[in-house]
Amino acid sequence: MLRKNFEHTADIGIEIESPTLSEAFEEVSLSFSEIITGGNLPEVLTSKEVSLESDNLDSLLVDFLSYLIVLFDTDDFIAGSAKLEISKKNSFQLAGKLVGETYNQDKHGYGVEIKAISYHQLLVQEGPPAHLRVILDL
Repeated sequence: MLRKNFEHTADIGIEIESPTLSEAFEEVSLSFSEIITGGNLPEVLTSKEVSLESDNLDSLLVDFLSYLIVLFDTDDFIAGSAKLEISKKNSFQLAGKLVGETYNQDKHGYGVEIKAISYHQLLVQEGPPAHLRVILDL
């Protein structure tokens, strides 16, 4: 399994390689938290349910990361672990649980604020192995 961040002008990218697409989405949620905190993952004290649906995997990834931004901006929630399942019927569905805690800069540190998700160079390959690449606007 591979999870790494890469610099992209004034933005930052996340690249994930994982055995399954569900695990890749779990890993991208951890990278998201590490970017906000400067590398620290929170404890797993509280949970948030997630349920999203999209016609394609690119939009599902952008919607998921946008959901993480909303959780952070409205509830100060950051994930320390995730258990997600992606399935396909008429559309792609993502369902599961994010576990983490309320962000506290003194406790978790500070990296950068994520403002939006870019479709530029976006990549979602189901695999196996699954491969994700996304650039975040800071």
